[in-house]
Parts: sequence; structure tokens; C-alpha cells
Amino acid sequence: MIIFPAMPVRNPCVSIAFHRVVFSPEECKGIIASTDEAAWQEGTVGGHGKPGEFLEVPEARSCREQQLPIAANGYPLNRIVTELCQANSDGWKFELSGLVGDDMPYVMRYDANGRGHNDWHVDLGQAATASRKLSFLLQLSESDSYEGGDLSFHNMNLDNNVVRTIGTMTVFPTYWLHRVSPVTQGVRYAAVGWVHGPSFR
Repeated sequence: MIIFPAMPVRNPCVSIAFHRVVFSPEECKGIIASTDEAAWQEGTVGGHGKPGEFLEVPEARSCREQQLPIAANGYPLNRIVTELCQANSDGWKFELSGLVGDDMPYVMRYDANGRGHNDWHVDLGQAATASRKLSFLLQLSESDSYEGGDLSFHNMNLDNNVVRTIGTMTVFPTYWLHRVSPVTQGVRYAAVGWVHGPSFR
């Protein structure tokens, strides 16, 4: 008797990214204006030290960051979460828990003076990053206000002109390899964050 294994259920959305305009240019400029000039800190990376340790490694990542300012009414995070839930429902259908207090969203500032960039990496890692499932990136800068600083994904067709459009939110699985190329002129701002959930199974 020959027993054939059952065919798996394959989700065609596993290797794609969702993107659409969510915020107006005025709203994006307002988010940038709400940041605290004294709060910028050098960005860090995991995977270069002890498990759960985050270090400054300029050759891997060079940018300034601070936690995304959130108003008393939840703005802009409430709108971001709504879009994240809709994208997950339309695509991956991951089991999600939500945002977590020790891994809240950030505003990133990539400056040409420091050759701001983020080399090839995935957002899923150890310790506080181990339960990340979905990443989002909200483009806060006008596309012509800087040069370089392109978000790109390994083996994924994505029109960079689309994701560079101000107010565009890009959502993708945290296990997908991606990078931000060096900014060669101007400053690029983006809000980034991660939705957590139970282990993939």
C-alpha cells in the first residue's frame, strides 16, 4: 500500500509586502515635528553580542532613533494598528498578540552626514524581538527630499517609487531579508515597528 502525504495549505501571501498611503503629507510632517530633538539616540542592532544584547555597530546600521510620540488619543498609533490588522487579515493571517511595551515603534532618522543605512537583516531575533511577526515602515519624508535610503527586499518585487511616497505604510513578515541603502544626500525619516504574536506553527 502506498500512502501519499497530504498536500500542505500554502499561503500565496507569505512572500509579499503590503503597501498603501495611510497618512497625508501634512500628517507625516506633524509626526516629525512631534519628535523631541534631545531624545535622538544612536540606533543599535542585535545578533552582534550576547543573546538579547543590542549594540552600536555602525557598519551594520547607522541612524538616529527615538520612540514614536503617541498622543493621548492614541494617534498616530491607532491608525497604524488598524492598517496592520487589515493587512494581516487580507494576507498572512498570522495569529497576533499586538504591540508590546518593551518593543514599541520608533521614528528613524537616516542622515547623509552619517551615511545613514541599515544593512541586510531580518527583524525576527532573540529576546525582545523573538516574538515579532509583522514589521511596518511608514514613510515620513518626501521622496525628493533625500537621495539613496531605498528600502529593498531580497527576492521580492517591490516598486521603490511606491514605498518612497510620503505617507505610504509598508507591511511585511519579520522573517523577510531587507535593508535600507545609504542616504547620500538629505535626511530620511520613517516610523517603524513590529507586531508580536505566539510562535510560528
